[in-house]
Amino acid sequence: MNFTTADMTETSDDRPAEAANADRPVPAAVCAAGSAAESQPGAACAVQQASSGGVFPLPLSEFEHYMLTDDRPTHPMVIVMLVDGRGQLQEPLFRQAVTDLVQAHPLLHARVQRRAGQLEWVAVAASPQALPASVSLEWHAETTTDPQLQLPAVRSLNIEAGESLRLQVWRGRQAGVACFRVVLEVHHACADGIAAVQLIAELLARYGQLEQQGLARQSAVSDGAQPQFEAPRSELLPGRATLAESGSGEQDRGHVSGRGRKGSIVGKLWRLFARRPVRLASSRERSRRSGSAGVSGVSASVQPHPAILLQTLGAELTSRLGTLARARGVTVNDLLLMVCLQQARAWNAAAGLARPRKWIRIAVPISMRTARSSGLPACNRVSYALVTHRMRECDEPKSLLARIHDKTAGLMTGREGAIAWKLFRALRRIPGGLRCMLSWWSCAGTLVLANVGDIRRRTRARFPQQGGYWQAGSVVVERITGVSPVRPNTLAAIGVAEYGGRMTISLRTDGTMLNREDSELFLSQFCERLAELD
Repeated sequence: MNFTTADMTETSDDRPAEAANADRPVPAAVCAAGSAAESQPGAACAVQQASSGGVFPLPLSEFEHYMLTDDRPTHPMVIVMLVDGRGQLQEPLFRQAVTDLVQAHPLLHARVQRRAGQLEWVAVAASPQALPASVSLEWHAETTTDPQLQLPAVRSLNIEAGESLRLQVWRGRQAGVACFRVVLEVHHACADGIAAVQLIAELLARYGQLEQQGLARQSAVSDGAQPQFEAPRSELLPGRATLAESGSGEQDRGHVSGRGRKGSIVGKLWRLFARRPVRLASSRERSRRSGSAGVSGVSASVQPHPAILLQTLGAELTSRLGTLARARGVTVNDLLLMVCLQQARAWNAAAGLARPRKWIRIAVPISMRTARSSGLPACNRVSYALVTHRMRECDEPKSLLARIHDKTAGLMTGREGAIAWKLFRALRRIPGGLRCMLSWWSCAGTLVLANVGDIRRRTRARFPQQGGYWQAGSVVVERITGVSPVRPNTLAAIGVAEYGGRMTISLRTDGTMLNREDSELFLSQFCERLAELD
Protein backbone atom coordinates (compact mmCIF):
# COMPACT_ATOMS: atom_id res chain seq x y z
CA MET A 1 0.00 0.00 0.00
CA ASN A 2 1.25 3.37 -0.85
CA PHE A 3 0.27 5.49 2.06
CA THR A 4 3.48 6.16 3.90
CA THR A 5 4.00 4.22 7.03
CA ALA A 6 3.29 6.88 9.53
CA ASP A 7 2.25 5.50 12.80
CA MET A 8 2.47 8.22 15.38
CA THR A 9 -1.18 7.89 16.07
CA GLU A 10 -4.25 8.52 18.09
CA THR A 11 -6.42 11.41 17.09
CA SER A 12 -5.82 14.30 19.42
CA ASP A 13 -8.60 15.18 21.77
CA ASP A 14 -8.90 18.54 23.43
CA ARG A 15 -8.94 17.67 27.08
CA PRO A 16 -7.09 20.14 29.29
CA ALA A 17 -3.44 19.23 29.64
CA GLU A 18 -2.42 17.66 32.91
CA ALA A 19 -0.89 20.17 35.26
CA ALA A 20 1.85 17.78 36.32
CA ASN A 21 2.61 14.17 35.52
CA ALA A 22 3.53 13.57 39.12
CA ASP A 23 -0.11 14.04 40.09
CA ARG A 24 -1.24 10.97 38.19
CA PRO A 25 -1.88 7.67 39.98
CA VAL A 26 1.04 5.25 39.83
CA PRO A 27 0.23 2.15 37.73
CA ALA A 28 0.88 -1.12 39.49
CA ALA A 29 3.52 -2.17 36.95
CA VAL A 30 5.50 1.06 37.18
CA CYS A 31 9.14 0.83 38.16
CA ALA A 32 9.13 2.89 41.37
CA ALA A 33 12.82 3.46 41.81
CA GLY A 34 12.25 6.64 43.75
CA SER A 35 10.70 4.87 46.71
CA ALA A 36 13.39 2.19 46.61
CA ALA A 37 16.11 4.79 46.77
CA GLU A 38 14.45 6.51 49.67
CA SER A 39 14.22 3.34 51.73
CA GLN A 40 17.62 2.02 50.68
CA PRO A 41 19.86 4.83 49.46
CA GLY A 42 21.49 3.93 46.17
CA ALA A 43 19.33 0.86 45.60
CA ALA A 44 18.68 0.05 41.97
CA CYS A 45 15.21 -0.17 40.53
CA ALA A 46 13.91 -3.64 41.41
CA VAL A 47 12.25 -4.58 38.15
CA GLN A 48 12.14 -8.20 37.11
CA GLN A 49 12.56 -8.05 33.33
CA ALA A 50 10.71 -10.88 31.64
CA SER A 51 13.15 -13.02 29.73
CA SER A 52 12.76 -12.84 25.96
CA GLY A 53 14.06 -16.38 25.62
CA GLY A 54 10.52 -17.75 25.66
CA VAL A 55 9.33 -15.25 23.03
CA PHE A 56 11.60 -16.24 20.13
CA PRO A 57 11.27 -17.46 17.48
CA LEU A 58 8.31 -15.13 16.86
CA PRO A 59 6.41 -15.03 13.53
CA LEU A 60 6.15 -11.62 11.90
CA SER A 61 2.77 -9.92 12.09
CA GLU A 62 1.08 -8.66 8.91
CA PHE A 63 2.09 -5.09 9.62
CA GLU A 64 5.70 -6.06 10.34
CA HIS A 65 5.75 -7.98 7.07
CA TYR A 66 4.47 -4.85 5.31
CA MET A 67 7.23 -2.74 6.86
CA LEU A 68 9.90 -5.21 5.82
CA THR A 69 8.54 -5.54 2.27
CA ASP A 70 8.26 -1.78 1.79
CA ASP A 71 11.76 -1.02 3.14
CA ARG A 72 14.13 0.52 0.55
CA PRO A 73 17.59 2.11 0.81
CA THR A 74 16.16 5.26 -0.80
CA HIS A 75 13.04 5.19 1.38
CA PRO A 76 13.97 3.47 4.66
CA MET A 77 11.14 2.51 6.97
CA VAL A 78 12.65 4.27 9.98
CA ILE A 79 10.86 6.41 12.56
CA VAL A 80 12.82 9.42 13.80
CA MET A 81 12.35 10.83 17.32
CA LEU A 82 14.08 13.99 18.49
CA VAL A 83 14.65 15.26 22.04
CA ASP A 84 16.05 18.67 22.97
CA GLY A 85 17.00 19.70 26.48
CA ARG A 86 19.41 21.53 28.72
CA GLY A 87 21.97 20.15 31.08
CA GLN A 88 24.98 17.86 30.77
CA LEU A 89 24.30 14.30 29.63
CA GLN A 90 26.78 11.79 31.03
CA GLU A 91 27.89 9.30 28.41
CA PRO A 92 28.49 6.22 30.64
CA LEU A 93 25.07 6.54 32.25
CA PHE A 94 23.37 7.20 28.93
CA ARG A 95 25.00 4.11 27.41
CA GLN A 96 23.85 2.02 30.36
CA ALA A 97 20.31 3.38 30.02
CA VAL A 98 20.28 2.46 26.32
CA THR A 99 21.56 -1.05 27.08
CA ASP A 100 18.90 -1.60 29.74
CA LEU A 101 16.19 -0.25 27.41
CA VAL A 102 17.12 -2.53 24.52
CA GLN A 103 17.32 -5.61 26.74
CA ALA A 104 13.81 -4.92 28.08
CA HIS A 105 12.21 -4.86 24.60
CA PRO A 106 12.59 -8.14 22.66
CA LEU A 107 12.16 -6.71 19.15
CA LEU A 108 15.00 -4.25 19.81
CA HIS A 109 17.49 -7.08 20.17
CA ALA A 110 16.17 -9.29 17.39
CA ARG A 111 16.60 -9.79 13.66
CA VAL A 112 14.39 -11.18 10.93
CA GLN A 113 15.17 -14.51 9.29
CA ARG A 114 13.35 -16.83 6.92
CA ARG A 115 12.82 -20.41 8.06
CA ALA A 116 10.64 -23.04 6.43
CA GLY A 117 9.24 -20.38 4.12
CA GLN A 118 8.16 -18.14 7.01
CA LEU A 119 9.60 -14.87 8.27
CA GLU A 120 10.25 -14.78 12.00
CA TRP A 121 12.03 -12.81 14.68
CA VAL A 122 15.03 -14.45 16.34
CA ALA A 123 17.30 -13.07 19.04
CA VAL A 124 20.48 -11.27 18.00
CA ALA A 125 23.62 -12.98 19.24
CA ALA A 126 25.07 -11.43 22.38
CA SER A 127 27.66 -8.74 21.77
CA PRO A 128 30.98 -8.57 23.64
CA GLN A 129 30.54 -4.80 23.63
CA ALA A 130 28.63 -2.89 26.29
CA LEU A 131 25.83 -2.07 23.85
CA PRO A 132 23.79 -4.85 22.22
CA ALA A 133 24.72 -5.61 18.61
CA SER A 134 21.30 -4.41 17.42
CA VAL A 135 21.89 -0.79 18.46
CA SER A 136 24.42 1.85 17.52
CA LEU A 137 25.15 4.98 19.54
CA GLU A 138 26.95 7.91 17.92
CA TRP A 139 28.20 10.20 20.67
CA HIS A 140 29.41 13.35 18.92
CA ALA A 141 32.20 15.48 20.34
CA GLU A 142 31.03 18.41 22.43
CA THR A 143 31.25 21.81 20.73
CA THR A 144 30.71 25.44 21.64
CA THR A 145 27.91 25.76 19.08
CA ASP A 146 24.19 25.09 19.45
CA PRO A 147 23.64 21.32 19.14
CA GLN A 148 19.93 21.85 18.56
CA LEU A 149 20.70 22.97 15.02
CA GLN A 150 21.92 19.48 14.09
CA LEU A 151 19.64 17.31 11.96
CA PRO A 152 20.04 13.59 11.26
CA ALA A 153 20.36 12.45 7.66
CA VAL A 154 18.10 9.88 6.03
CA ARG A 155 19.68 6.48 6.68
CA SER A 156 18.44 2.92 6.66
CA LEU A 157 18.52 0.19 9.31
CA ASN A 158 19.06 -3.38 8.14
CA ILE A 159 16.57 -5.27 10.26
CA GLU A 160 17.48 -8.58 8.61
CA ALA A 161 21.03 -8.10 9.90
CA GLY A 162 19.70 -7.17 13.34
CA GLU A 163 19.98 -3.36 13.11
CA SER A 164 16.89 -2.09 14.88
CA LEU A 165 17.93 1.09 16.68
CA ARG A 166 20.31 4.01 16.17
CA LEU A 167 20.92 6.93 18.53
CA GLN A 168 22.87 10.13 18.04
CA VAL A 169 23.78 12.64 20.74
CA TRP A 170 25.00 16.16 20.13
CA ARG A 171 26.15 18.41 23.00
CA GLY A 172 27.08 22.07 23.08
CA ARG A 173 26.06 25.41 24.47
CA GLN A 174 23.20 27.78 23.86
CA ALA A 175 23.67 31.30 25.25
CA GLY A 176 26.29 29.90 27.59
CA VAL A 177 24.04 27.10 28.89
CA ALA A 178 24.86 23.42 28.33
CA CYS A 179 22.28 21.77 26.09
CA PHE A 180 21.85 18.67 23.98
CA ARG A 181 19.96 17.01 21.16
CA VAL A 182 19.23 13.28 21.14
CA VAL A 183 17.91 11.56 18.02
CA LEU A 184 16.47 8.06 18.23
CA GLU A 185 15.83 6.15 15.00
CA VAL A 186 13.93 2.86 15.20
CA HIS A 187 12.94 0.52 12.40
CA HIS A 188 9.21 0.65 11.79
CA ALA A 189 8.99 -3.14 11.90
CA CYS A 190 10.01 -2.95 15.57
CA ALA A 191 7.84 -0.07 16.77
CA ASP A 192 5.02 2.25 15.81
CA GLY A 193 4.88 5.92 16.72
CA ILE A 194 3.28 5.44 20.13
CA ALA A 195 5.90 2.81 20.94
CA ALA A 196 8.64 5.23 19.81
CA VAL A 197 7.29 7.90 22.18
CA GLN A 198 7.21 5.36 24.98
CA LEU A 199 10.79 4.30 24.22
CA ILE A 200 11.95 7.90 24.51
CA ALA A 201 10.14 8.34 27.84
CA GLU A 202 11.50 5.07 29.22
CA LEU A 203 15.04 5.90 28.09
CA LEU A 204 14.90 9.28 29.81
CA ALA A 205 13.43 7.75 32.96
CA ARG A 206 16.14 5.08 33.07
CA TYR A 207 18.82 7.71 32.59
CA GLY A 208 17.35 9.89 35.35
CA GLN A 209 17.24 6.94 37.73
CA LEU A 210 20.86 5.99 37.05
CA GLU A 211 22.07 9.54 37.58
CA GLN A 212 20.13 10.06 40.78
CA GLN A 213 21.09 6.66 42.15
CA GLY A 214 24.72 7.59 41.60
CA LEU A 215 24.25 10.83 43.48
CA ALA A 216 22.45 9.00 46.29
CA ARG A 217 25.33 6.52 46.65
CA GLN A 218 27.82 9.36 46.88
CA SER A 219 25.87 11.33 49.48
CA ALA A 220 24.05 8.42 51.19
CA VAL A 221 20.97 10.65 51.01
CA SER A 222 18.12 10.39 48.53
CA ASP A 223 17.93 13.41 46.25
CA GLY A 224 14.15 13.67 45.93
CA ALA A 225 11.68 12.07 43.56
CA GLN A 226 13.00 9.96 40.71
CA PRO A 227 11.46 9.24 37.31
CA GLN A 228 9.31 6.13 37.05
CA PHE A 229 8.29 4.02 34.07
CA GLU A 230 6.10 1.05 33.29
CA ALA A 231 8.07 -2.19 33.04
CA PRO A 232 7.63 -3.91 29.65
CA ARG A 233 6.03 -7.36 29.76
CA SER A 234 7.52 -9.59 27.09
CA GLU A 235 4.82 -12.23 27.51
CA LEU A 236 2.32 -9.84 25.85
CA LEU A 237 4.27 -9.68 22.60
CA PRO A 238 2.81 -12.76 20.85
CA GLY A 239 -0.65 -11.16 21.04
CA ARG A 240 0.40 -7.85 19.47
CA ALA A 241 -1.35 -8.57 16.14
CA THR A 242 -4.60 -10.00 17.48
CA LEU A 243 -7.57 -8.01 16.19
CA ALA A 244 -9.83 -9.04 19.06
CA GLU A 245 -7.50 -7.27 21.50
CA SER A 246 -7.75 -4.03 19.55
CA GLY A 247 -10.95 -2.92 21.14
CA SER A 248 -13.42 -3.62 23.86
CA GLY A 249 -17.14 -4.04 24.04
CA GLU A 250 -18.68 -3.26 20.69
CA GLN A 251 -15.49 -3.88 18.75
CA ASP A 252 -14.97 -7.34 20.19
CA ARG A 253 -18.56 -8.32 19.41
CA GLY A 254 -18.31 -7.80 15.70
CA HIS A 255 -17.29 -4.34 14.54
CA VAL A 256 -13.68 -5.36 14.11
CA SER A 257 -14.51 -8.65 12.45
CA GLY A 258 -16.91 -6.87 10.14
CA ARG A 259 -19.80 -9.33 10.57
CA GLY A 260 -22.89 -7.90 8.96
CA ARG A 261 -20.87 -5.11 7.38
CA LYS A 262 -19.28 -6.87 4.40
CA GLY A 263 -20.97 -4.51 1.98
CA SER A 264 -19.57 -1.54 3.85
CA ILE A 265 -16.04 -2.98 3.78
CA VAL A 266 -16.25 -3.83 0.08
CA GLY A 267 -17.47 -0.31 -0.61
CA LYS A 268 -14.56 1.18 1.31
CA LEU A 269 -12.08 -0.95 -0.62
CA TRP A 270 -13.69 0.03 -3.91
CA ARG A 271 -13.43 3.73 -3.08
CA LEU A 272 -9.86 3.18 -1.92
CA PHE A 273 -8.78 1.83 -5.30
CA ALA A 274 -11.07 3.95 -7.49
CA ARG A 275 -10.12 7.32 -6.02
CA ARG A 276 -6.55 7.68 -7.24
CA PRO A 277 -4.98 10.55 -5.30
CA VAL A 278 -2.54 13.09 -6.66
CA ARG A 279 1.00 13.26 -5.38
CA LEU A 280 2.59 16.51 -4.27
CA ALA A 281 4.42 18.49 -6.94
CA SER A 282 8.14 17.74 -6.98
CA SER A 283 10.92 20.31 -6.94
CA ARG A 284 11.49 19.69 -10.66
CA GLU A 285 7.82 20.36 -11.47
CA ARG A 286 7.83 23.52 -9.36
CA SER A 287 11.01 24.78 -11.04
CA ARG A 288 9.50 24.25 -14.50
CA ARG A 289 6.51 26.37 -13.52
CA SER A 290 8.67 29.18 -12.13
CA GLY A 291 11.12 29.05 -15.03
CA SER A 292 14.10 28.43 -12.78
CA ALA A 293 17.07 26.92 -14.56
CA GLY A 294 19.28 24.14 -13.30
CA VAL A 295 17.06 23.01 -10.45
CA SER A 296 16.40 19.29 -10.29
CA GLY A 297 14.26 17.14 -8.07
CA VAL A 298 17.12 16.77 -5.62
CA SER A 299 19.00 19.41 -3.74
CA ALA A 300 22.17 20.80 -5.26
CA SER A 301 23.62 20.89 -1.75
CA VAL A 302 26.28 18.34 -0.89
CA GLN A 303 24.65 17.89 2.50
CA PRO A 304 22.54 14.72 2.89
CA HIS A 305 18.80 15.13 2.97
CA PRO A 306 17.53 15.63 6.56
CA ALA A 307 15.40 12.90 8.05
CA ILE A 308 13.39 15.50 9.97
CA LEU A 309 12.65 19.22 9.82
CA LEU A 310 10.76 20.89 12.62
CA GLN A 311 9.11 24.09 13.75
CA THR A 312 7.72 24.69 17.24
CA LEU A 313 4.67 26.91 17.65
CA GLY A 314 4.40 29.33 20.52
CA ALA A 315 2.33 28.53 23.60
CA GLU A 316 -0.23 31.20 22.66
CA LEU A 317 -0.84 29.79 19.18
CA THR A 318 -0.96 26.24 20.53
CA SER A 319 -3.62 27.26 23.04
CA ARG A 320 -5.53 29.24 20.42
CA LEU A 321 -5.81 26.22 18.14
CA GLY A 322 -7.44 24.25 20.96
CA THR A 323 -9.83 27.10 21.70
CA LEU A 324 -10.71 27.46 18.02
CA ALA A 325 -11.39 23.74 17.66
CA ARG A 326 -13.71 23.70 20.66
CA ALA A 327 -15.56 26.76 19.39
CA ARG A 328 -16.22 25.01 16.08
CA GLY A 329 -17.20 21.72 17.69
CA VAL A 330 -14.30 19.82 16.16
CA THR A 331 -10.87 18.59 17.27
CA VAL A 332 -7.42 20.03 16.74
CA ASN A 333 -6.76 17.00 14.55
CA ASP A 334 -9.67 18.05 12.30
CA LEU A 335 -8.10 21.50 11.91
CA LEU A 336 -4.75 19.92 11.07
CA LEU A 337 -6.36 17.73 8.42
CA MET A 338 -8.11 20.71 6.84
CA VAL A 339 -4.84 22.64 6.68
CA CYS A 340 -3.09 19.58 5.18
CA LEU A 341 -5.64 19.44 2.38
CA GLN A 342 -5.41 23.19 1.76
CA GLN A 343 -1.61 23.12 1.77
CA ALA A 344 -1.48 20.20 -0.67
CA ARG A 345 -3.87 21.92 -3.06
CA ALA A 346 -1.98 25.23 -2.86
CA TRP A 347 1.39 23.49 -3.30
CA ASN A 348 0.27 21.78 -6.48
CA ALA A 349 -1.49 24.90 -7.72
CA ALA A 350 1.81 26.78 -7.52
CA ALA A 351 3.24 24.17 -9.90
CA GLY A 352 0.22 24.38 -12.21
CA LEU A 353 -0.96 20.92 -11.22
CA ALA A 354 -4.19 21.66 -9.36
CA ARG A 355 -7.34 20.20 -10.91
CA PRO A 356 -10.70 20.74 -9.15
CA ARG A 357 -11.88 17.13 -9.52
CA LYS A 358 -8.59 15.48 -8.49
CA TRP A 359 -8.43 13.67 -5.16
CA ILE A 360 -6.17 14.58 -2.25
CA ARG A 361 -5.75 11.77 0.25
CA ILE A 362 -4.32 12.10 3.76
CA ALA A 363 -3.23 8.88 5.44
CA VAL A 364 -4.09 9.08 9.12
CA PRO A 365 -2.47 6.46 11.39
CA ILE A 366 -4.84 5.20 14.06
CA SER A 367 -3.76 3.37 17.17
CA MET A 368 -5.13 -0.10 17.80
CA ARG A 369 -3.99 0.04 21.43
CA THR A 370 -6.36 -0.30 24.34
CA ALA A 371 -6.03 -0.42 28.12
CA ARG A 372 -5.10 -4.08 27.70
CA SER A 373 -2.02 -2.99 25.75
CA SER A 374 -0.53 -1.59 28.94
CA GLY A 375 2.96 -2.98 29.44
CA LEU A 376 3.26 -4.12 25.83
CA PRO A 377 6.92 -3.94 24.73
CA ALA A 378 7.89 -1.92 21.66
CA CYS A 379 5.99 -3.22 18.62
CA ASN A 380 3.35 -2.18 16.09
CA ARG A 381 -0.32 -1.85 17.01
CA VAL A 382 -1.21 0.72 14.42
CA SER A 383 -3.32 0.87 11.30
CA TYR A 384 -4.62 3.53 8.92
CA ALA A 385 -7.64 5.56 8.00
CA LEU A 386 -7.73 7.55 4.78
CA VAL A 387 -9.26 11.02 4.53
CA THR A 388 -9.95 11.76 0.86
CA HIS A 389 -11.42 14.94 -0.65
CA ARG A 390 -11.49 16.64 -4.03
CA MET A 391 -9.31 19.68 -4.54
CA ARG A 392 -12.34 21.88 -5.17
CA GLU A 393 -13.65 21.20 -1.65
CA CYS A 394 -10.78 23.28 -0.27
CA ASP A 395 -12.57 26.37 -1.61
CA GLU A 396 -15.21 25.99 1.12
CA PRO A 397 -13.29 25.64 4.42
CA LYS A 398 -16.38 25.57 6.62
CA SER A 399 -18.09 22.70 4.81
CA LEU A 400 -14.75 20.92 4.34
CA LEU A 401 -14.11 21.00 8.08
CA ALA A 402 -17.60 19.64 8.79
CA ARG A 403 -17.05 16.71 6.40
CA ILE A 404 -13.65 16.01 7.92
CA HIS A 405 -15.15 15.92 11.40
CA ASP A 406 -17.90 13.55 10.27
CA LYS A 407 -15.20 11.23 8.95
CA THR A 408 -12.83 11.37 11.91
CA ALA A 409 -15.60 11.04 14.50
CA GLY A 410 -15.91 7.37 13.56
CA LEU A 411 -12.21 6.55 13.44
CA MET A 412 -11.90 5.49 17.05
CA THR A 413 -14.30 2.53 16.60
CA GLY A 414 -11.39 0.55 15.18
CA ARG A 415 -13.30 -0.61 12.08
CA GLU A 416 -11.16 1.52 9.72
CA GLY A 417 -7.96 0.09 11.17
CA ALA A 418 -9.31 -3.45 11.01
CA ILE A 419 -9.91 -3.11 7.26
CA ALA A 420 -6.26 -2.26 6.63
CA TRP A 421 -5.06 -5.14 8.82
CA LYS A 422 -7.32 -7.58 6.96
CA LEU A 423 -6.06 -6.34 3.63
CA PHE A 424 -2.44 -6.89 4.73
CA ARG A 425 -3.40 -10.38 5.92
CA ALA A 426 -5.11 -11.31 2.65
CA LEU A 427 -2.20 -10.06 0.54
CA ARG A 428 0.29 -11.97 2.65
CA ARG A 429 -1.47 -15.24 1.87
CA ILE A 430 -0.80 -14.68 -1.84
CA PRO A 431 2.85 -15.41 -2.73
CA GLY A 432 4.35 -12.07 -3.71
CA GLY A 433 0.96 -10.39 -3.31
CA LEU A 434 2.03 -7.54 -1.06
CA ARG A 435 5.14 -6.72 -3.08
CA CYS A 436 3.13 -6.80 -6.31
CA MET A 437 0.50 -4.46 -4.93
CA LEU A 438 3.09 -2.03 -3.59
CA SER A 439 4.63 -1.88 -7.05
CA TRP A 440 1.30 -1.52 -8.87
CA TRP A 441 -0.30 1.05 -6.59
CA SER A 442 1.78 4.06 -7.59
CA CYS A 443 0.27 6.54 -5.12
CA ALA A 444 -2.27 5.69 -2.45
CA GLY A 445 -1.70 8.78 -0.31
CA THR A 446 -0.78 12.39 -1.05
CA LEU A 447 0.78 12.80 2.37
CA VAL A 448 0.59 11.53 5.94
CA LEU A 449 -0.60 13.33 9.05
CA ALA A 450 0.37 11.63 12.31
CA ASN A 451 -0.71 13.53 15.41
CA VAL A 452 0.19 12.06 18.80
CA GLY A 453 -1.31 14.95 20.74
CA ASP A 454 0.13 15.57 24.20
CA ILE A 455 3.27 13.46 24.61
CA ARG A 456 2.55 12.95 28.31
CA ARG A 457 -0.72 11.14 27.54
CA ARG A 458 1.04 8.57 25.38
CA THR A 459 3.24 7.14 28.13
CA ARG A 460 2.90 6.04 31.74
CA ALA A 461 6.36 7.27 32.59
CA ARG A 462 6.37 9.91 35.35
CA PHE A 463 8.94 12.60 35.94
CA PRO A 464 9.64 15.37 38.42
CA GLN A 465 8.62 18.65 36.81
CA GLN A 466 10.61 21.80 36.25
CA GLY A 467 8.66 24.62 34.68
CA GLY A 468 6.26 22.17 33.06
CA TYR A 469 9.09 20.09 31.58
CA TRP A 470 10.30 16.62 32.48
CA GLN A 471 13.41 16.43 34.64
CA ALA A 472 15.56 13.32 34.20
CA GLY A 473 18.34 13.47 36.75
CA SER A 474 20.09 16.80 36.24
CA VAL A 475 18.83 17.37 32.68
CA VAL A 476 15.58 19.06 31.68
CA VAL A 477 13.73 17.93 28.55
CA GLU A 478 12.35 20.93 26.64
CA ARG A 479 11.09 19.41 23.39
CA ILE A 480 10.04 15.98 22.10
CA THR A 481 8.88 15.36 18.57
CA GLY A 482 9.10 12.81 15.81
CA VAL A 483 8.10 11.88 12.29
CA SER A 484 7.32 8.82 10.23
CA PRO A 485 9.07 7.53 7.12
CA VAL A 486 7.91 8.17 3.56
CA ARG A 487 7.61 5.78 0.65
CA PRO A 488 7.78 6.47 -3.11
CA ASN A 489 5.20 8.98 -4.42
CA THR A 490 4.01 9.97 -0.95
CA LEU A 491 6.38 12.89 -0.75
CA ALA A 492 5.73 14.15 2.77
CA ALA A 493 4.87 12.95 6.26
CA ILE A 494 3.86 15.46 8.92
CA GLY A 495 4.23 14.65 12.60
CA VAL A 496 2.53 16.71 15.30
CA ALA A 497 3.31 16.50 19.00
CA GLU A 498 2.54 18.74 21.96
CA TYR A 499 4.90 18.96 24.91
CA GLY A 500 5.26 21.59 27.61
CA GLY A 501 2.27 23.52 26.27
CA ARG A 502 3.77 23.97 22.79
CA MET A 503 3.03 22.14 19.56
CA THR A 504 5.87 21.04 17.30
CA ILE A 505 5.28 20.36 13.63
CA SER A 506 7.80 17.93 12.11
CA LEU A 507 8.25 17.08 8.46
CA ARG A 508 9.89 14.23 6.57
CA THR A 509 10.10 14.50 2.78
CA ASP A 510 11.23 12.31 -0.08
CA GLY A 511 14.69 13.64 -0.84
CA THR A 512 14.63 12.11 -4.31
CA MET A 513 11.69 14.37 -5.24
CA LEU A 514 11.79 17.40 -2.94
CA ASN A 515 14.99 19.26 -2.20
CA ARG A 516 15.72 20.72 1.21
CA GLU A 517 14.77 24.26 0.22
CA ASP A 518 11.32 23.20 -0.97
CA SER A 519 10.88 20.98 2.08
CA GLU A 520 11.58 23.91 4.39
CA LEU A 521 9.17 26.06 2.37
CA PHE A 522 6.43 23.43 2.64
CA LEU A 523 6.87 23.29 6.43
CA SER A 524 6.85 27.07 6.86
CA GLN A 525 3.74 27.44 4.68
CA PHE A 526 1.93 24.76 6.67
CA CYS A 527 2.73 26.52 9.96
CA GLU A 528 1.69 29.88 8.52
CA ARG A 529 -1.68 28.42 7.56
CA LEU A 530 -2.17 27.22 11.13
CA ALA A 531 -1.32 30.67 12.46
CA GLU A 532 -3.84 32.28 10.08
CA LEU A 533 -6.80 30.17 11.22
CA ASP A 534 -9.54 32.21 12.88
